[in-house]
Amino acid sequence: MSAELDICIPFFNDDPVALIDELAQQTSQTRHRLSLCDDGSCRPELTARVIAALERYPGPAALYTLSRNTGRANARNVALHKTHCDWVLLLDADMSLDRPDFIEIYKQAARRFDHPCCIVGGFRVDLTDVRPHNLLHAAQSRKSECKPAAQRARDPGKHVYSSSIFVHRSILARHVFDPEFQAWGWEDVEWGWRIVQDYPIHHIDNPSRHRGLDEDRVLIRKYAESDENFRRIRQLYPEKVVRMPIARVSYILSWLPFQHHLGTLFQRVAMFARLPVVLRLYALKLYRASRYAWVYDDG
Repeated sequence: MSAELDICIPFFNDDPVALIDELAQQTSQTRHRLSLCDDGSCRPELTARVIAALERYPGPAALYTLSRNTGRANARNVALHKTHCDWVLLLDADMSLDRPDFIEIYKQAARRFDHPCCIVGGFRVDLTDVRPHNLLHAAQSRKSECKPAAQRARDPGKHVYSSSIFVHRSILARHVFDPEFQAWGWEDVEWGWRIVQDYPIHHIDNPSRHRGLDEDRVLIRKYAESDENFRRIRQLYPEKVVRMPIARVSYILSWLPFQHHLGTLFQRVAMFARLPVVLRLYALKLYRASRYAWVYDDG
């Protein structure tokens, strides 16, 4: 039986085994093709677990292992480079399928739209996955990213969360993810803004469940590493970025003295677990903006 859908999952240190097993339950009859790319985790025990899970998977499967971490954009491109089916499901390794007909809902939407497009289902954070050590990430996701389809559709290109999208192969043939985004963040926003110029993006309510909430210190580190990606997306889409709240705050902070000390203060407030989470979340946003302020100093 030939595959009717390609499923591509990049990962770096996240364990995709639970997701592979969930996909196996939803693909036992249709034999969807599964491609994974390990973006330089260099963890033999994780590789062994993934290989064992792929051996249980009922359809064709492949694992690509990179020798070093190259960034999510390149890892997605590697997982995508041998797709054959008309439609491709992109998932992140720390997602969980929220319902037994998760894939079927995407396929029904593709039949309903009946043209090459990108379909975004969104994602959600479940309270049972929230712990004291990841409370900050949970609050940030629920506030900024876990939006219903009607809200995401107001700016369809911006809200393309590649953690769960269903996209026609003709779009991927024309628009790969930009490998210049080598750290964390912004590569899917850039890709969404780029493809929406040529193809429709439809938002539906078919959320996946985000189980891989980062610990506070990991989230802070990712934000610190994302400033180069922000610089790049600002260069590519200045007219779009200038309207974003994070950009406006970053610009204001760029005019203030002692930026480094302000960033350190915002980081400490965000990490102080005894403070109300609302206050910590504001401090986190200001910390991120302080990291991006140098982009404006640099011109």
